Amino acid sequence: MAYLFSDSLIKTQVTISTIPGDKSISHRAIILGALAENNSEFSNFLFAEDCLNTVQIFKKLGVSIDCNVKNKRVYIKGKGLNGLKVSKQHLDVGNSGTGIRLITGVLAAQAFNSCITGDETILVRPMARIIDPLMSMGAQVSAQSYPNMQDKYPPLTIQGVDQLTGINYKMPIASAQVKSAILLAGLYANGSTTIIEPRPSRNHTEVMLKAYGAPITTADTSTTIKKTIALRNPFSTSLVIPSDFSSAAFFIVLGLLQKEAKLTLTNIGMNPTRNTLLKVLKLMGATIDIVNETSTLEPYADIVMHPSKLHNITIDESYIPFIIDEIPILAVAGMFAAGTMVVTGAKELRFKESDRIEKIVHLVTQFGGTITQKADGFILEGGTKKASPHILSGKDHRISMSAVIASLVSETPVFIDDVDCIKTSFPNFFDLIKLVAAP
Repeated sequence: MAYLFSDSLIKTQVTISTIPGDKSISHRAIILGALAENNSEFSNFLFAEDCLNTVQIFKKLGVSIDCNVKNKRVYIKGKGLNGLKVSKQHLDVGNSGTGIRLITGVLAAQAFNSCITGDETILVRPMARIIDPLMSMGAQVSAQSYPNMQDKYPPLTIQGVDQLTGINYKMPIASAQVKSAILLAGLYANGSTTIIEPRPSRNHTEVMLKAYGAPITTADTSTTIKKTIALRNPFSTSLVIPSDFSSAAFFIVLGLLQKEAKLTLTNIGMNPTRNTLLKVLKLMGATIDIVNETSTLEPYADIVMHPSKLHNITIDESYIPFIIDEIPILAVAGMFAAGTMVVTGAKELRFKESDRIEKIVHLVTQFGGTITQKADGFILEGGTKKASPHILSGKDHRISMSAVIASLVSETPVFIDDVDCIKTSFPNFFDLIKLVAAP
């Protein structure tokens, strides 16, 4: 679906209270809820394509999951660590890199065979990063290889095994998805499994595993999990999933780049391994208030953005694993800031739903900006020129949403080749855009 976007910003103060539930936590809610011995209920679940595919996969694996879309609740009847059943069908994650990597970690420890796949973007996502450590634990995973492509790719065929063995694994890159796949397999592995990252990454899996009683410890960049007898949901009431910080990021940047209006977002997840974008934006001169802080499984708060004059900076590489999903919209902020933004150490962007370094360069260039592509990032000069942007998104939801925000701020009509991809993570994105835009 192509989309010509031509709205402009309104000038009134707006509060948005319907940023959808956190995608990362929603995936993990289904996975941990399915593996628990008892039942789990989550509210503010993200009913978007990625998470619904995870729901369907675990239903195919024999788990009873009731979905109340109207009330944004899921109810999961846990089957226990060894209660999953063989699926008669291939397991399809759709567009979700999180889904395929985390679920493969679970399937690698099962006694039955399975096959997991996804859409055309998933079929070119590199999988050696999870396959190699899982196979060193004793898993049996086969993948696809292609001429001139030096990795392993889905579909992944996983043969049942009797037992996995814990490993000490030094990760070559900081990746929450890779770490989580190994940790989930480690639930089943004899002994201990220790993962050492080059720098910390997002910790949603560790938080939820600990809450469900897994013997897991963390220290600096090292995480250890021991073979687990049982997982149990410790909460007697429905567990609230905070609203997704990565989705909120588009409106955070929009709020800062407005000329007059104050924008407030409510109940946004404030996990410290997720909200580093706020630190980066404040270093760029942003005026942001955090109010009404609270916590259930994870902390959340209201975020208030004030119109700000931003200046670009060199992004500290230690921040990159914590802002990896927000870099496309951070680049949009850089387009309307003074000076030079330098992003390095972000090669992982090349292995997302699209080659996001390439797509960010394309986006900025289409809006008349100046940007230089590097192997692991980019150098961006603030400023745009009059242009007629035609965005080829690569079916990447974050690129499409970033283009919409750039269009609003620049008051430039933009043609986007695909906006249906936005449904994978943010199904009500355009409904919220209507709150801050006037046709």
